[in-house]
Amino acid sequence: MNQRKVLTFAGFVGVLLVLFAVFAWRQFYGFNKNDEIFYISTVYRFFQGDAMLIDEWNNGQMFAFVTYPLYYLIWLLHPSNEGIVWIARMMYLIFQAVVALYMYLRLRRFGWVRMIPALFYFVTTPYNINGLSYNTLAFGFLLLILVTLAGKENISTFDSILCGFFTAWMVLANPYSIFLFVLYGVICLIASLSMWRKGKDVDAVCSLKTFFWMGVGAFVIFVLFCIFVFSRGSLSEIIENLSYIVMDSERQKSFWEKFFKYFIRIYRYYKIQVYLSAFLLLVWLFDRKKRVAPSIYLFLEAIVAMFYMVYYGFFWEMVGINYLLVPLSFVGFLAYLAAEEKDHRLFFAWYLPGLFFTLLAHFATNTGILTVSASYMLTSAASILLIWELVREQDLSWLRIVACILLLVQFTACISQRIFYVWGDEHLPALTCELTEGPLKGIYTSKENERLYQEVLLDMKELSMTSEDTLFVVGIAPWMYLNTEARCAAYSTWETLENDPLIPIYYTARPQKLPTVIYCYAYEASILETDFAYNFIDMGYQSKIMRRGVVLTRR
Repeated sequence: MNQRKVLTFAGFVGVLLVLFAVFAWRQFYGFNKNDEIFYISTVYRFFQGDAMLIDEWNNGQMFAFVTYPLYYLIWLLHPSNEGIVWIARMMYLIFQAVVALYMYLRLRRFGWVRMIPALFYFVTTPYNINGLSYNTLAFGFLLLILVTLAGKENISTFDSILCGFFTAWMVLANPYSIFLFVLYGVICLIASLSMWRKGKDVDAVCSLKTFFWMGVGAFVIFVLFCIFVFSRGSLSEIIENLSYIVMDSERQKSFWEKFFKYFIRIYRYYKIQVYLSAFLLLVWLFDRKKRVAPSIYLFLEAIVAMFYMVYYGFFWEMVGINYLLVPLSFVGFLAYLAAEEKDHRLFFAWYLPGLFFTLLAHFATNTGILTVSASYMLTSAASILLIWELVREQDLSWLRIVACILLLVQFTACISQRIFYVWGDEHLPALTCELTEGPLKGIYTSKENERLYQEVLLDMKELSMTSEDTLFVVGIAPWMYLNTEARCAAYSTWETLENDPLIPIYYTARPQKLPTVIYCYAYEASILETDFAYNFIDMGYQSKIMRRGVVLTRR
C-alpha cells in the first residue's frame, strides 16, 4: 500500500471516528416511545422464549432473528434491560460503521472518492431512528450486496457466499426483497445462455456460478432460521397463524394501486425535478450529435437537487432526513446518461437494483413516501460515484466546484438532520431531563416525557410483576414490556387498541397467552364501559385506575 493510499485510508477513518463520536453523543437524546423500542421489545419477547410466527403476529417480526444474537450478547455482558435503549443505539452505530468500512474497502477501483458514498451512508438513517430494524437492516445488507457486485471486476466464490448471507438477512428484514433475488437469478440465467450461444464468457456479476454460490450462502442462513423457528413450534402452528400475520389493510391494496401511488408520491414531493429530468431526458434522446455538453445536464440537475436538499434539510418540519435522500438520485441518473464512458457495472449492478428496491419498499410498508424516500439512500450512494465519474471525464474546474458544493449541501443537510431532528420527541434543545432508571436509563428527554415515564414506572412497581406474570399493553407503549420480567401476552408489542379485532382471535388461538395484567396505557376510566373491558371482567379480571392508565388484573 503506497503512501497516498495510506493517507486516504487514514483520512477516511479519521472522519468516520469524528462522526462516530458526534453521533454517539447524540444517542443520549430523544425518547422514542413507538418505533425504536418496538424493535427491541420484539426481540426481547423471543429472548424470553416466545415462538416466532406463532406467538408473535406482527408481519415485520423476522428481522428479530438477525438481531437476536446481538441481544443475547448484550445480556451475557449486561443481564438486564436497564439502559437497553442506549446500548441498542450504540449497536446500530457500530453496525453502520462496519458497513461504511466495508464499502470503503470494496470500492477500491474508484480511488479516493469511494470514501464519499461510504460516509454518506453513515450520516443517514431512516426517520433518524437509531436502531436495528427491518428498515435499517434491509438497507444495510442490500448495500453490502450491491457494493460487492459493483466494486470488483472479479467476484470470488467467497464473495458470492458472503452475498448469500447478506441476501438472507436482507430478506428476513424485508421479505419483499426476495423478488430482487429472484429477478437477479433470471437475469443471470438469460445472460449466461446468451453468452454461451455466442461462445463468450459471461461477466462475473451475471454469472450463474455467482448466483449459485449466493444461493448456497442464503440457504445456510435459511437452515439456521428454520432451526430457530421450529425449535419452538411446528409447521402446522405457523400455517394456522399465517393468515392473521398478513392481515394488514395497506398491504391488501391492489398491486396496481400501490404501483401507481409510488410514482404519484415521487412526483408530488419532487415535482420540479421530475419535470426537469423528463425534459433533459428528451433532450438527450433527440440530441443525436450531442451538441448539449454533458456538463450542462449535471449543472441543471445539481441546481434543482440542491434546492430540494436545502428545503427538506432545513425548512421541512417532518422527517426531512428521509426526503432529502431522493434528489441526488436524479442527478446520478442524468450523469450516467450524459457520460461518454459509461460505468455499466455501477449502474446495472448498484443503481438500478437499488431503485427497484425503493419500489419493493413501497409495497412492503404502509408509510408511503417516508420509507420510499429513506430507501433512496441506496441509489443516491451510487449516484455520488456516477456524478464524480462524469466530473473526472469532463475535467472542468467549474463543474468540479459545482459537484463539491452539491455534495457539501447533501452532507450538511444530512448531518444537521441527524443531530437536531428527533423522531417522537421535542427538538434537541428541549431535551434536558435525564431518565435515571429502566430501559431508557441515561436518555435525555423533555420534562413532559420524563414525568410520563416516571409515573408509568411507579405504576409498574406497584403492580410488582414477576416472571410468572404475562403483560398485555393496550395502546402504544412497547417500552413497558422492557421494564418487567413478565412475558408479553399480546400478539404484538406494537400498538394494539381496545377495538382491535385480532385481540379475541389471538386469545382463542393462543389461550395460554391470556394476560395476568392488562395495562391500558393513557386510557381514562371510560374504557371500563367498553366491550373490551366487559369481556375480561366477565372472566374474573379486577380493574384499577392508576397514574397513567387503567389496569385489569387476574392473578
